[in-house]
Amino acid sequence: MEFAGPCRERNAKGVVMVGTKQFDHDTVVDRAMMLFWRRGYGGTSIQDLEKATRLRRGSLYNAFGDKQGLFVAALKRYESTVGHERIKQLSNPDPYGAIEGFLDTLVTQMSEPRRPRGCLHTNTSLEFPNAPDEVLRIIAERTSGIEGAIYVVLRRAQAEGILDPAAEARALARFYLAVAKGIGVLHKVSGDALPLRDVVKIAMSKWPFPARKRSGAGKRDLLA
Repeated sequence: MEFAGPCRERNAKGVVMVGTKQFDHDTVVDRAMMLFWRRGYGGTSIQDLEKATRLRRGSLYNAFGDKQGLFVAALKRYESTVGHERIKQLSNPDPYGAIEGFLDTLVTQMSEPRRPRGCLHTNTSLEFPNAPDEVLRIIAERTSGIEGAIYVVLRRAQAEGILDPAAEARALARFYLAVAKGIGVLHKVSGDALPLRDVVKIAMSKWPFPARKRSGAGKRDLLA
C-alpha cells in the first residue's frame, strides 16, 4: 500500500526534507537496516521502525512510501556497505587470495558482536520466499552478481596458471557462492562465527591447482 504525502527531496548533503522535517537519509536507512537484519521483515513493525529511526510514521511514509519501500532501501544500503566490504576482496591481484579474502571477510564480519546474525539478503530469502517481486529481484541480482565476480576471478586464475585449466570455472564459482551462503545460514542458526573458519579452510582446500601442484610444486611457487 502506498501512502501519499508532501513532496520529498534530498539536498546536496544527503539530508531528506519532508515538509518541515529534515533527517539524514543514510542514518535513517542504516538504523532500519539493522532492525530488519535482526528481526526480519515480518518481525519488524512500523512502531519498531519509528523507535529505531526516531521518526514518526508520517515522515517514514512520506520519505519511503511504505514499510516495503524502507525495506528495499535497507537492502540496497546493505549491498553498498556490508556487502561491499567483502566483494572488494575479489579485486585482490592474487586470485586464490581474492576468494579466500572474500570468505574470510564474511566470517570476520560475523564475528562482530554488534552485527545481527547471518546475512540480510540470505535471511530475507529464508524468511520471505514469497516476497514482492522488487525484493526478490534485488536479492537475485545481487546473488548473480557475486557469482559472476567470483567466476571472473577464477578465469583469471586459470589464465595465470594457478587454477587447473580443466576445472569448470562456472561450477567452481557456484561452489564458492554456496559456501558463502551456507556460512550465512550457519551463523543465523548458531550465532557462533568461530566454527565458520573451518568451513573456509576446507573450502579453500578444494581449490583445484594445476597438475604440477599435485605433483609437488608448492602453492607459493604457483603464486609467485
